Amino acid sequence: MSRDPHSVRRRPNLLATLVVAAITLTGGLTFVAPVAAAAGALHPFLLRPSVTSFSTETCSTTGLCPSAVLSAYGLGPLLVNSTMNGTGQSIAIVDACGDSAITTDVATFDTANHLPAIHLTVYQPQGTPCSNPTGWGVETALDVEWAHVIAPGANIHLIEAASASTSNLYGAWNYSLANSLGNEISNSWGGSGNCPSVAQKLLTSATKAHVTILASAGDSGAWGSGMHLTAQQPADCQSVVAVGGTTLNVVNASGGYKSEAAWSGSGGGYTPHTKEPTYESKANITDSYAELAKPDVAAVADPTTGVWVYNAAAGGWFVVGGTSVACPIWAAYLSDVNSWRAANTYHALGAVDSYLYLNVYGVNGKLASYTKTFHDVTSGSNGWSAGTGWDAATGLGSFQGYALAKLLANAATA
Repeated sequence: MSRDPHSVRRRPNLLATLVVAAITLTGGLTFVAPVAAAAGALHPFLLRPSVTSFSTETCSTTGLCPSAVLSAYGLGPLLVNSTMNGTGQSIAIVDACGDSAITTDVATFDTANHLPAIHLTVYQPQGTPCSNPTGWGVETALDVEWAHVIAPGANIHLIEAASASTSNLYGAWNYSLANSLGNEISNSWGGSGNCPSVAQKLLTSATKAHVTILASAGDSGAWGSGMHLTAQQPADCQSVVAVGGTTLNVVNASGGYKSEAAWSGSGGGYTPHTKEPTYESKANITDSYAELAKPDVAAVADPTTGVWVYNAAAGGWFVVGGTSVACPIWAAYLSDVNSWRAANTYHALGAVDSYLYLNVYGVNGKLASYTKTFHDVTSGSNGWSAGTGWDAATGLGSFQGYALAKLLANAATA
């Protein structure tokens, strides 16, 4: 098979690789790398805030409020319509430990950002969960608050696993599927190792039920083929929509899309011992290694263009980054799409990767629909350099909100 020079695997730029250690943002807020997880446990992909916090949020180009993100990604036309804003849909969010004050945290967030009241249900199917307020607690607040931003009409089902063990987190998937809690299952967590059999079995069930499972691609940079990281489950599972991260530059504090670049911490690359799926080989995105390539898509994640989150137990308002931000954004966005599809009497999207690669992107990204519906991120690096078309830092890129939603909502076979 011939390979287009713009679609082949981009060689690693090791000098551009960032091993996340400490990042100081405007205002003195410092974020540090995630604490290593205990054996058998998985960690949330989020840059954990220190004890420093803000008394109020101050919208800026380096601390993005909901209005700026909605503007940048062109979501306004969707969210003003109850058939396009997640109404009638449900999103399942899986976190360990949870946030004991999630109801009041999200109410504070909603009031500050003039958002409608959230439809939130919390589940603890494995009993009283662990407590980790400055780690998983902030992660939980982030996931719920930003899923609500992007899909304000959707029901949000928060499933709090009893601990950050593989069995409990995948057990939460099983609980969501068994109880039909959402057409999207969002996972801002992960750990090393290839996709386990338990996840593969659950993904088979999800595909049959038209449920999309999404996962953050990680916050430590490039995977595979000489890079410093192996692939990271569950993002490295074939049917999972793996979400990478970008630096989102907006025109001003009110939003307006200016540019995007690959965030240096974004996970992504190639999954060893996992065959390249047919939809990727047909789209001609990778070279002779013929391994499963990730991420599939991307959204804002760089903490220097991070988003505001409220969590009282951790100190109040924080600007948070990481692919933990990008994953619930994409999960909620697909909920918006599915509400529009439901109005068209179509089933939910489910395992949407194949459709995105073959029917939106096309061979070498040459379909006209690609540039009309995605922001192709062509600069920056996570160790693999971004470039024209799919790349191992940002996948296909970030969504152009209304345009991609219109395409997916009106495609009966998607």
